[in-house]
Amino acid sequence: MQARPWLLPALAVAAAAAVFLAAAAAHLDRACVVMDTPYLPLCPDATEAPEQVQAELRARLQANPGDSTAWTRLLVSIGNLQAEAVLRAASIVAPNNGNVLRWRAAKAADRGESVEAVRLLVQMLRNRGSVEAAKVLAQLAASKEGAALLRPHLADAQYWLPAVLMHMNAQKIPPSEILPLMAEAIEKGVVPPAVLQSYMRSLKASGQWLDAYGLWLTRHKQVVPLLYNGGFDQPLEGDGFDWELAPAMRSRAGVIAEQRSVARRGLVLELEFTGRTFRRPVVRQFVFAPPGSYRLRGEYNASKLRSEGGLAWKVVCTAGPKELKTDAPALKDTGGTWRTFEVQFTVPEDCGPVAGIQLEPAAAFEAATGIKGRVAFDAFSLARAAQE
Repeated sequence: MQARPWLLPALAVAAAAAVFLAAAAAHLDRACVVMDTPYLPLCPDATEAPEQVQAELRARLQANPGDSTAWTRLLVSIGNLQAEAVLRAASIVAPNNGNVLRWRAAKAADRGESVEAVRLLVQMLRNRGSVEAAKVLAQLAASKEGAALLRPHLADAQYWLPAVLMHMNAQKIPPSEILPLMAEAIEKGVVPPAVLQSYMRSLKASGQWLDAYGLWLTRHKQVVPLLYNGGFDQPLEGDGFDWELAPAMRSRAGVIAEQRSVARRGLVLELEFTGRTFRRPVVRQFVFAPPGSYRLRGEYNASKLRSEGGLAWKVVCTAGPKELKTDAPALKDTGGTWRTFEVQFTVPEDCGPVAGIQLEPAAAFEAATGIKGRVAFDAFSLARAAQE
């Protein structure tokens, strides 16, 4: 009988993953779920001899074959992958017990039944919050074969993906290793916003800017402008490619930033400088900017701004030269009227795929001494400059 064409790749994936899961089986076998139920200690007492424990448990089972606690404790006490009869009995009377699930997963992995092993590991993580399952799945998810085995479980990703990502980070597995799986989960809309923000932050911190930007586009499912949310009319999306504000406690902040409604303009970004120390940059957005010349335009309104040098929009690279040369004018007090400004800059080949457009005091020392006054921004746009 000829094999179905689609079956061969699936078998190859399962076979490759089975090699890893075989090693995981021994790890799962040695683990034990402590206090699986709040009132029942299910791991063996180290002060008791295993033979004594097993004899007592078998006596309990003779009197009551349906004693699920006794079956699961006996399963743990035996402590090896050969306890077929005990595992079968425990699976019948306590199929969702943490130790039973762990042993069933270990047994499936030991037999090379990768699909079943992964299904049980996901169940352990989703229903029991199993740390052992999360550790195994974190390593598995980083491989092409493991990602293929996890793909059928993406509908429930909100229940297991956060723990897998956390343990990938703990094991220092590069976040880009799980990128295809994350992209598919984002398209399905099953990734919690906080998890996506954390993942995007990890990608950017590890220098995977193009991967992070690709996910940003996947998330928005549409063409986005070079500069996102230029009118500040949308809620700010943290850890993506939207405007980012320097974090600070409001009661001690040197700058208080908020989106405020203004007549005939809608929302604008308003910055209140309190005279205290503040972090640089005050506001920033990372943009996808291939080599070339660009023109940044915007409008601002400064009221009672007390600053020696004023404010300036600067452009920094994520690789190569730190700061690009611009013709950025210093933004100073406007007496409460709206004015336009323009910044031109050229991104060189070695700048990296992404550049940061950020607001700073024109005189760096003023971040330490503080500035006072209010500044509002609106109507930003970024475009390639016409070639002279």
